[in-house]
Amino acid sequence: MVYKVQYAAGVAKDLKNLPKQVKEKALHVIEDILAKIPTMGKPLSGPYKGLWKYRIGDFRIIYSIEQAQLVVFVLRVRHRKDVYQGIVF
Repeated sequence: MVYKVQYAAGVAKDLKNLPKQVKEKALHVIEDILAKIPTMGKPLSGPYKGLWKYRIGDFRIIYSIEQAQLVVFVLRVRHRKDVYQGIVF
């Protein structure tokens, strides 16, 4: 079962600011891996419960899984030091 991928408004800017190699890897992970098996990442806890993360070196993809609509909603793709700042979901 393939999930539809949707992006939050700020993700385009996040991707633009990534190093080229990380950007290519992130897009591959989102479109080819998370769209097919969204639980490949790790579930977050605490205030971010309900969100998931996928690690690419020092960078993280933060996303949610909408099971009923079969949607992976990507919220953020940034360096691990600031990926959680200002997340609204």
